[in-house]
Amino acid sequence: MQTLFAGTIALLLIGSGPVQAQTIGSAEGEIRRIDKEAGKITIRHGPIAELDMPAMSMVFRPVDPALLDQLKTGDKVRFTTRHENGTYFLLDATPQK
Repeated sequence: MQTLFAGTIALLLIGSGPVQAQTIGSAEGEIRRIDKEAGKITIRHGPIAELDMPAMSMVFRPVDPALLDQLKTGDKVRFTTRHENGTYFLLDATPQK
């Protein structure tokens, strides 16, 4: 019985594929560059505590390309990002006044 149980667990683990690590964080920043053709946006942002990241400028990939049409260079934004397998995705960005 134990052998059958251990074998079942092993098959489940093997069949599940690699675990994808992801972390979500938010911060405020300023849009520095928008590259619609490449689907990228550069934001100079403050620290992102959830990602243990200091303030810096970096490139994000929007999960919805239409987001790039709603923003412009120089906008100050509050945004949410997801770090997944080495890529930072822009989930949303709200211009601040």
